[in-house]
Amino acid sequence: MLTLSVCSGVFMKNGRFIPLLFLLLAVLSCQRDGLDLTLTVGPYGKETRKVMLLYEAGFNSLGGYISANIAALQEGYLPGNGRNDDILLVFSHVTRSYRNYAKETEPALIRLYQVGGEPRSDTLQVWPAGTSVANAPMVTEVLDLVRETFPASGYGAVFSSHASGWLPDDYYSNPKKYEGKDRGRGSIYWTPPRLNSFGQEYYAAGTKKEEIELHDFAAAIPYKLDYILFDACLMASVEVAWQLRDVCAYIGAAPCEIPAAGFNYKTLAHHLLEQKIPDLQGACADYFAQYEHDSTYGAAITMVDCSRLDPLASVCRVLFDRYHEGILNLKGENVQVYDRLMGGKQYLAFFDLKDLLREAGASESDLADLQSALDEAIVYEAHTPRFIELHLDRCCGLSVYLPAYPDYKADVWHGTAFLDGFYKENVAWNEATQLVR
Repeated sequence: MLTLSVCSGVFMKNGRFIPLLFLLLAVLSCQRDGLDLTLTVGPYGKETRKVMLLYEAGFNSLGGYISANIAALQEGYLPGNGRNDDILLVFSHVTRSYRNYAKETEPALIRLYQVGGEPRSDTLQVWPAGTSVANAPMVTEVLDLVRETFPASGYGAVFSSHASGWLPDDYYSNPKKYEGKDRGRGSIYWTPPRLNSFGQEYYAAGTKKEEIELHDFAAAIPYKLDYILFDACLMASVEVAWQLRDVCAYIGAAPCEIPAAGFNYKTLAHHLLEQKIPDLQGACADYFAQYEHDSTYGAAITMVDCSRLDPLASVCRVLFDRYHEGILNLKGENVQVYDRLMGGKQYLAFFDLKDLLREAGASESDLADLQSALDEAIVYEAHTPRFIELHLDRCCGLSVYLPAYPDYKADVWHGTAFLDGFYKENVAWNEATQLVR
């Protein structure tokens, strides 16, 4: 596992170094009372066992962390290997050492279990060395293989890699190819760039990389999952939740970044397998507890009930129309933001959904209607007062895009004309709500 000295910085799931700030953190959280999760969306109704898949695209700067996560997983709860025992699977592709892209490695699907209290593992399938797993066909192939090999009452997946929500392929790495030139003030922190949607892997000895855009990722999931947990940055956006609402029942994700060490893997299988009903909320709460009093990071985490997103979209469509002019003319610097400037990226793109409408002039009555819809859709939300240098003052738990406005080149607190166009053509949330016209 990679360890960095205090003077050099800290490493994030989005693959970048940032300067340390020592923060005094406190807990701000909420959860729905009386939650009764009935997770029975799996295709095999007569089965009693559950399947948890850890899908790790780690042939990138996170390889060492992912290897450590697998080791931690084996220190926690492991099911037995009987016919009716639950199934714990790891599909992993990591580098041999930190940023060692010259030595190609083999992705493998492994089953973890215990016999007499001793951890065991079986390698079920190995793919050729150099195979990238950060692509939609591989996601489909692995999930299909899991279902064919292990019929179960339900399936859940934890996806771990680099990520950046709904943004287009390679936008963070090379915005010039979309924007034509860099605009805005530029970053006050030097950092390697973040990447798009979920997943990033290098190949061809590190000279090329592959990534998955959000709509392709959603289409790649061949059957409905009980839950998806993203151990990846910036995935608790309303755009991501809406895109995945038909392929999973619940989503656990962070609206801001996630430290590279990620979730608490020692307790992950306890929450998602050992319990009769998978406890995604417990897994999210354990993640938050790891960083609740951390003076370097902080944390934010959200759990979404996908079945309750339609009312939220209906409310937002009305309010986006009612306050269209206010949205276009508000000062983005006054809105709660979840992402940070870095690398070649010159604009912020992840803003708090409720705070955006508040700053756009929404009435107290309209904000109350929005909050009611949020309360239904968001099962659990927790955040510390700060995440690195970000102040987390007004967080509803879901981020949203702030469209460009006529003089958008003047500052960084909003999107761009290119992102507006991409959003209209590729983001399903826009079709439902008409945020960008």
